[in-house]
Amino acid sequence: MGNANSGRRPHPTALRILRGNPSKTRLNAREAMPQRATAAFDVPPVQLADDPVAAAEWARVAPILRMCGLVSEAERSSLLALCTEWSRYQEAHAKVRSLGMIVQKGPAKIPIVNPYLMVANHAMALCLKLWSELGLTPSSRSRLAAIPAGDMPELSKWGGDL
Repeated sequence: MGNANSGRRPHPTALRILRGNPSKTRLNAREAMPQRATAAFDVPPVQLADDPVAAAEWARVAPILRMCGLVSEAERSSLLALCTEWSRYQEAHAKVRSLGMIVQKGPAKIPIVNPYLMVANHAMALCLKLWSELGLTPSSRSRLAAIPAGDMPELSKWGGDL
């Protein structure tokens, strides 16, 4: 049955224009086109000031995305979430390495799976989703196209209205 959110996610209009539109489906002429991020985007936001690992990840990833033309201010919160989850993964992974994957619990010393392992696995799963959303994996990068700086895409590659 499904609903309006069933099926594949739609591609951005700019990408559909660059790839062509063999199905002749109507293109969204009113799609929001945020302005590309400037060099100021590379500075880690104040929300990461107390987390050096997350701030370092922002400083590493933000310039890459900006220079590829894949981010605008609209992606700031997604990148912020990615950096926070990466920091959480690093912290939980360090705990797993120091305590081991199996820990002893209670006075009976019953062996259980280290709870930090679940935290690390969950944080990594979120990172994988966010990496894909931001074009930071090889397969997701192959499906993205950057819009040249200062150029707004026309509604068709031939310059006419659709």
